[in-house]
Amino acid sequence: MNKNILRGLALVGAVAVSAGASAADDQGVAAITALSSTASTYISAAFAVAVLVAGGFWGIKMMKKAFSKAG
Repeated sequence: MNKNILRGLALVGAVAVSAGASAADDQGVAAITALSSTASTYISAAFAVAVLVAGGFWGIKMMKKAFSKAG
């Protein structure tokens, strides 16, 4: 591989390790981690609502198609 690519990968790895080490004692990161289960619950609920709405519009479209053929 190219020397510059290897140097870049080494730099990215070093930054990732240092960021992980500094975030380990951060109270903000701990608060976000504690809220992650709540956030995933809200995300799941929002996805379920989006699926219901999309299904409703699909159902309306199918009913319009069926009634237009019947009439």
